[in-house]
Amino acid sequence: MEPDLQDIIKEELLNYVQTSVAKISDVFGDRDSYPYVIYVESQKFIRKYAENSTGQTYYYPWKNYIVIGPRGFNENVISHEFTHAELRDRLHNKNKVPVWFDEGLAAMIDGRFSNNEAIWNHMTNDGKSPIDFDLLDSHKAFNYGTIEASNNYYLSCHEVTRWFTIVGKSGLLKLINELNHGENFKDQYKLIEFESNK
Repeated sequence: MEPDLQDIIKEELLNYVQTSVAKISDVFGDRDSYPYVIYVESQKFIRKYAENSTGQTYYYPWKNYIVIGPRGFNENVISHEFTHAELRDRLHNKNKVPVWFDEGLAAMIDGRFSNNEAIWNHMTNDGKSPIDFDLLDSHKAFNYGTIEASNNYYLSCHEVTRWFTIVGKSGLLKLINELNHGENFKDQYKLIEFESNK
């Protein structure tokens, strides 16, 4: 935290972090990730530590860092970034999951994109035209500030929420375990859903 932050801001940040930790535990169970959280308010510190004034997670071999700016000072954004850190810690290879799954899981947990049915219906012509999620396997597809990026968050959240509703926590943990043992994401994603529907 910046040295001149008011005590009330520090307390509020701690409350947001505690709420975010509870959301992560609801989905993953016991946490594996304990990232450092840096909150910045002033332009000086935003320029020094952050890519934007909302939030981002940085991954280093020794520790993950979450930087939260004034636009991300809420439990939703903090939960979103905690999800990225948790998934990264659990996966032996970060490239094992497509970007849309990583962002969709984070969006599902953070709750900002849960009202996604109308966008899903519009983008898929009421389910008649499937989404090509391979086109959403890049960080560029989720760059802040565009309608396309916003729609991509909604679409990814819709798909991951649909899948998670079927497979639950055990299915998510099984997916991570299988990926850590060299299995293919697309195959396991479909197989775990199929087995959960039996």
